[in-house]
Amino acid sequence: MNILLVEDDELIRFTSAELMREEGHRVLEAASAESAMDILRGSPIDVLVTDVGLPGMSGDVFAAEARALQPALRIVFATGLDHIPNTGQGDGPVLLRKPYDSAAIEAALKATRP
Repeated sequence: MNILLVEDDELIRFTSAELMREEGHRVLEAASAESAMDILRGSPIDVLVTDVGLPGMSGDVFAAEARALQPALRIVFATGLDHIPNTGQGDGPVLLRKPYDSAAIEAALKATRP
């Protein structure tokens, strides 16, 4: 899958991207919603994995804007919260609860598949 990982914590972003790549996924990374929007404008993405608590634009607002650019985009919210925001668009997002491991990542990605 083509995955866009949006996480402002550099260590979490690096580790998560590596875990996804080890499973054979192509992973593009961004530290902010704003830089992720640039990626979305130029690259087809299957799944957006985004932190909810991003600086600047929150993850849920960002996810809604990302879906406006790529309507088929599937969304995974990575958060320490017990619940995820509803984007109000199409298929509901999937929760990936922090801290997570490679099995949790793969389960979340599998849950996004139609």
